[in-house]
Amino acid sequence: MAARRGVALHKKFGGGKNLTLAEAIAQQKPLTLEDINTMVDFFEKFKPDMDDPGWYNPERPSVGWIRWSLMGDQSGKMWSIETKKMVEEGLKDKSIKIKALE
Repeated sequence: MAARRGVALHKKFGGGKNLTLAEAIAQQKPLTLEDINTMVDFFEKFKPDMDDPGWYNPERPSVGWIRWSLMGDQSGKMWSIETKKMVEEGLKDKSIKIKALE
């Protein structure tokens, strides 16, 4: 839901041009490991300013809130971090196997 909100806010108020990942999150499409890593990297680097007057303000949203929403907000953060951990553990113990593309 947060990513859908972020896409709607982005379309209304503008922002960067690449919404491919945000739209995939919003539409609950399958994500690649690269997508998950991108999300984790975003959340590791992005420091939300929830005291910004535009945070949670759909009429005058802050750029930060739009960006945070596009990545799925707190639920996207927790999901991406946990999923990355599970994949890394699965690769270590070989319970996850990666098939090469042909």
